[in-house]
Amino acid sequence: MQHFVYLENQYFWIHTYIGIDIPFLGKDNPEMERNLRELAAALQHGATVGIVLPDHPDPGRGHADDALKRLREEAPDAVKERRLVVFSLGTSTHKEDGEHYRPIYVHAKVAIVDDLWSTAGSANLNNRGLRDDTEMNVATLDAELAYSLRLLLWSEHLGLLKDDDLLLLLRHLANQRQDPPEDAQARELWHYLQETLADPLAGLRMMYDRAEDNLRRYKARQPLVGHLLPYLTAEDAAQEGLPCHEERGWIEQA
Repeated sequence: MQHFVYLENQYFWIHTYIGIDIPFLGKDNPEMERNLRELAAALQHGATVGIVLPDHPDPGRGHADDALKRLREEAPDAVKERRLVVFSLGTSTHKEDGEHYRPIYVHAKVAIVDDLWSTAGSANLNNRGLRDDTEMNVATLDAELAYSLRLLLWSEHLGLLKDDDLLLLLRHLANQRQDPPEDAQARELWHYLQETLADPLAGLRMMYDRAEDNLRRYKARQPLVGHLLPYLTAEDAAQEGLPCHEERGWIEQA
């Protein structure tokens, strides 16, 4: 890895999860420790790392919070320079009594490195998921595929395209037959995404800004734009004046 690493995964747990959430019973997970060391080394050498995690992971917040704390401690300069950015996903709905929010659970297992290598599938980010369990991932060394996957994911998280436009674009990229006007519109949409998100570092900065703006919107009870919110550890949430529950996280569930 030279420039950036992007991860979407429900699994970012430094402690071994034994099926019940008793943090002091779980020893540190050796393969996750190695993952954290590799990510920290990339950050220390100037790379940028973006991670999307669920606000309410299955084993509770402590496992992911501790992993993120470890990574921040090993790469403090990257935190200051915003080269380590971590997000959760949420959505908002307007009702008679105002805006309501709920988290979107991140169950994806996606990784993109330097717009060259990518993987997607069902395996969690550990040896059990990648080696022992019955799972399936596809890993490719294909720059066009990695680039396209990144632009599509980020455009959805940022809310850059409407659902109907995204469907047009997906059909176009898959070489599916469409009416000429629809295909022309899809080409314009793809050109727009390339102009907006071609630079991955600029794209991650845009995602950071959108997440921070959505946090302000959340506090002001305004609708979210796209789905990005910052991943707040329990300590982060307390500093923001937000309640954080071990099981449910900080994003309101309504």
